[in-house]
Amino acid sequence: MHNQLMIERYKAKRFIIMYLAAAVLAAAGFFLGLLKLPERLDTAEVFSLSVCDPSFMFIISLVAAWFAGNDFLNRTIHNEIKAGYSRFSVFMARTITAFVMAALLHLTYIFATVLGFAVEYRFDSSIFSITDLVWLLVVMLQICANICIVTFIVFAVKKATLGIAVTVVFSFVSCNILRNFISKSVFRLTCFSLAQTSDTGTLALSAVFAAAVIAASLTATHFVFRKAEIK
Repeated sequence: MHNQLMIERYKAKRFIIMYLAAAVLAAAGFFLGLLKLPERLDTAEVFSLSVCDPSFMFIISLVAAWFAGNDFLNRTIHNEIKAGYSRFSVFMARTITAFVMAALLHLTYIFATVLGFAVEYRFDSSIFSITDLVWLLVVMLQICANICIVTFIVFAVKKATLGIAVTVVFSFVSCNILRNFISKSVFRLTCFSLAQTSDTGTLALSAVFAAAVIAASLTATHFVFRKAEIK
């Protein structure tokens, strides 16, 4: 799988869509911090507002689905299987690469929000705490869970355009619309909401749920893809 990961990294570095998404997220975060956030907040509170914000998960999911779906369109996956690579390594290499891209995009949004606030008001060291680091790591695990679901969708439909469309609709509904209508605490622990607070109970349960979703999604992807016909 090492060679496949190196190839995927090479492709990701030249994937224009990721850079366009990064520019959109950077602009959104910067102007949020610059124009929308009140002066009374400190840097840690600005971090809190951005790290658990799932508003742009549909953009991150779009990038991941487009990246993986392209390889069905250009028959790269077909060629890898013919070359003798296992189907497990085929989808795992893309899942890992897509997650790294997603993590970088979310970090871009967080950094831009903090930067916009700092330009308008101030920057302080309150952001540098073990609690915030753990919170960020749990959120990254939840983003990984989302990307694993994206991978499942793309490898289940095996078509770039359909995979992108289904993924964007799914992410927009689950991460944006449902959180406005479902107020139960159990939803706030899911990978669709992202961990909303940094208390130990919330982070622990959110991490457990995300790990379960990752395991279930990867298993489902392996099940639907292992004998699928690849043209």
